[in-house]
Amino acid sequence: MDTLRLAPSIRSITLLQADASGVVAPLVLYERRGGKKKGSRELRPFERLTRACAKSGEALAGTYVRRHRRSNRKRRDGWVRDLTNNMVRSARKGFKEGSDTLWLV
Repeated sequence: MDTLRLAPSIRSITLLQADASGVVAPLVLYERRGGKKKGSRELRPFERLTRACAKSGEALAGTYVRRHRRSNRKRRDGWVRDLTNNMVRSARKGFKEGSDTLWLV
């Protein structure tokens, strides 16, 4: 049987089959594999914090690069003229992105 693509909420598929004597027995067709968590419980808050900071930095950098290119297209040496404004706006977006996830820690 090919690999099934099922929703994550589906944990198993069981078919009830009757054998020749009439006894009904379950036949498991699909069972979602579980696994041990790879991280320790004590380090989860630090992992969440690190991921939130990385996400914030990614939002900041992406926003700044987009604004930098746009400033350069608009005017000659536009990135220098708009440097302060671009940095402030991208930092605001990065901090906002980080503050949305930092409350989870």
